[in-house]
Amino acid sequence: MKTPRLTRSPEFVENSWLRPQRRMFFVLASLGSGAALGALWMQAPQFDSLDRVALPALVLLLLGLQFALLRRWLTVHTAVGVTYAASSLYFLLALEHQFWFFADRTQMLSESTYWFPVLYAAAFLLYSPRRAAWLAGGTYLLALLLCLYHLTLGPARGDTQLLGAVLQFLLVGAVMIVLEATFCLQRVHLLAAREAAYHDALTGLANRRAAEEQLSALARSGQSFTLVLFDLDHFKAVNDLHGHATGDLVLRGVARAAQHVLPRGGVAARWGGEEFLLILPPLPSAQVRALLDLLRAQLRSQRHGAVTGVTACFGVATACPGEHPDDVLARADAAMYAVKRQGRNDVHLAEVRRTHHDTPLEPVGMRG
Repeated sequence: MKTPRLTRSPEFVENSWLRPQRRMFFVLASLGSGAALGALWMQAPQFDSLDRVALPALVLLLLGLQFALLRRWLTVHTAVGVTYAASSLYFLLALEHQFWFFADRTQMLSESTYWFPVLYAAAFLLYSPRRAAWLAGGTYLLALLLCLYHLTLGPARGDTQLLGAVLQFLLVGAVMIVLEATFCLQRVHLLAAREAAYHDALTGLANRRAAEEQLSALARSGQSFTLVLFDLDHFKAVNDLHGHATGDLVLRGVARAAQHVLPRGGVAARWGGEEFLLILPPLPSAQVRALLDLLRAQLRSQRHGAVTGVTACFGVATACPGEHPDDVLARADAAMYAVKRQGRNDVHLAEVRRTHHDTPLEPVGMRG
């Protein structure tokens, strides 16, 4: 039998984060393009000299980024970064522009300044606290320098009414940056705590809580899946004979091997002690066998001090339509214990539960 090519899976958490990020970018880019075109429509036929050039260029950039993201020519992180830089540049140019053509006549700032707090908030929502502080702080500093120049040396110097509007603009920006920086740090700590709550500290895999939530999500969505539950053979003897430090090395080695063989969309979890769980897409028995043979070969080749090679008992069960994850897990557990009773170091596929409408099934045990 030819072994199918197995693809390393991206982390489940990373996938669940990137998908909404991509959706967010498409929605916001579409809104930005619509807002720019709407601004041009409202100005017609007498267009502002800056907006006549900058807004069409911004629309073309946003549309191009969306197309490139659809074609996967760039990552959402790059698209967001380019959009943030282009937007910041436009609003800074608009701030400079209005001091020459607008503010000295109206003694107030235009509506484009409303977007600066959005820029500051976006920086702290999209980037790490340190990088966001540089981006938001840099944008604020440039806006501050422009305002100071025009209030002291430019056409608006000495205009006390305009000074009040500018001070309000700068004060709101400073308050926004301080608030966003504070909440950003709190969010980082909260996410770190959540990450610790859903990951096994020793192996780096998902822990039992994370695996149970993933199974619950699969049950709610009605998706089918395959479970592999496996238990290391004679692991207690490893701890007793070679010490817990060596036992920890074995567990970490098993975790690395499990992550290496995961197909796309799979999740590896430490179920408890020396027990591990793989949550896989629904796979045919031949592909499950190939995957687990690869994993078993990697385990047998491992060396951890005096421990040479690792073996395990594997139980496999694929969910039937409408079957609760607890029942699938129970079948995988029963299959795993069947391997233990038959001599360990093997793979067994659980029987599929049948209704009276089903035709008889061929034997499903996988030996070898």
